[in-house]
Amino acid sequence: MLLKKLAIISFAAALTGCANTDALEGKINTLSNKINSLSSQVKELKSQHKSLSQQATDAKSAAQSAKSAAQDANERIDNVVASFKK
Repeated sequence: MLLKKLAIISFAAALTGCANTDALEGKINTLSNKINSLSSQVKELKSQHKSLSQQATDAKSAAQSAKSAAQDANERIDNVVASFKK
């Protein structure tokens, strides 16, 4: 008798669990959409990061060029001053 009641309760619980798949599917779809959205955002951020890294590299190169040009100008000025002293 007890075994029969347990079997009926288990069967009813299984049917109830299987019948509520619409809500579960809705939640899965919502999560899938959120994951797709986050993936798009990550892709965009990676693109921005790459662009900013390239800009930083270009700025560093420009700074090195400016520093080199300034050193050359300083050497020329020193040479002009040395030639006037002679």
